[in-house]
Amino acid sequence: MKNIELRGQRAELIKNATNIVENAQKEGRSLNAEEKSKFDAMEADARGIKEQIDIIERTAEMKKELAANAEVREAAPKATRKGAFEKYLRNGMSSLNANERSMMAELRGTSTQVAGTDSLGGFLVPQDFSNELDMATLFTGEVERLAKKLNTAGGALLDYPTINDTATDAGLISEAASVTVQDMTFANAQLSAYNYASQVRVSMQLLQDNAFDLNAFLAEAMGERIARATNGAFTTGTGSSQPQGIITGATLGKTAASATAIAADDILDLIHSIDPSYRNKPTFGLMAHDNVIAAIRALGLGSANDFPIFIPSMEAGQPDKLFGYNIYYNNDMESSIATGNKTLLAADFSKFVVRSAGGVQMVRLNERYMDELEVGFVSYARKDSKVLDTRAVKYLAQA
Repeated sequence: MKNIELRGQRAELIKNATNIVENAQKEGRSLNAEEKSKFDAMEADARGIKEQIDIIERTAEMKKELAANAEVREAAPKATRKGAFEKYLRNGMSSLNANERSMMAELRGTSTQVAGTDSLGGFLVPQDFSNELDMATLFTGEVERLAKKLNTAGGALLDYPTINDTATDAGLISEAASVTVQDMTFANAQLSAYNYASQVRVSMQLLQDNAFDLNAFLAEAMGERIARATNGAFTTGTGSSQPQGIITGATLGKTAASATAIAADDILDLIHSIDPSYRNKPTFGLMAHDNVIAAIRALGLGSANDFPIFIPSMEAGQPDKLFGYNIYYNNDMESSIATGNKTLLAADFSKFVVRSAGGVQMVRLNERYMDELEVGFVSYARKDSKVLDTRAVKYLAQA
């Protein structure tokens, strides 16, 4: 029984017992035998319920204490692994004690090209550092930030199931009629895992300076470098021994009337070349190079009722709007409006998948730059990408 119910029962017993005494007092007499028996029984029941309440409350307190202890035990290894990783970055493996080495062994990478000794081996970065690096990566790499993300432990070739069932509807059937079998046809999009690496050199003087935030520096520098490389691949990668870019996998939605200009009607036709089932989703948006967006900004609709079709964002971190849809900047797309260029993308970005395999790994190069009193750090990530549904991802091509 719940604590609140027991408290209600106890309050009712106390009330009834009190009424017995008060009624006798009003009549100016003592309790008779029957009243005394009822009072004693109610008092005993109330006392028994109070003991139950005390037990429930003490049990709840003990559970809280156990949960708090469990959180401390869970957090302690994480904090210790983070500390061991930071110590490794600053001073190398030789500076770690046996316990710290054991914790670093838990972070040892499994990639075959880095397995082995400290000078060659890679370590999976702790979650806190990985989060910082991911933030730097996603801030620079707009395509990955918008895409559907798939994280896997390993990098083996992965078959990602896809389906095109838009031509099949549910049927209206009469009572007791049989349902027509409507089989679905599945296809597979194969995703691999391609290596992207970044190397940074840090002076020994900075490494020995505890005021220098090494984690933040490495996360920002390496995250931005990896993002610049992968964003290009996620945009225009060929799909052959490298990721398939979203432009590469997209289909033609509209050919502009001009080779050197984009008209408002071109944009509207591109948007409406995509089915409303994709277009009305919050993951739908437009994308172009900064130069192309700058040209679009000047466009208006009509002459008598002229108004801007491009609305700049008034809030930091929020995208600008084009015809009411989010528009994103991607400087790995075509920078000029010229014959044949794919200048503007319209997409439901959830139909473009980016796979990350095995997490980010890092290697400390102890000796390579020691003659310059520097230490090298190499981080690498394995990624791939592919358009899952070409009907949801289309581009504008100049005439």
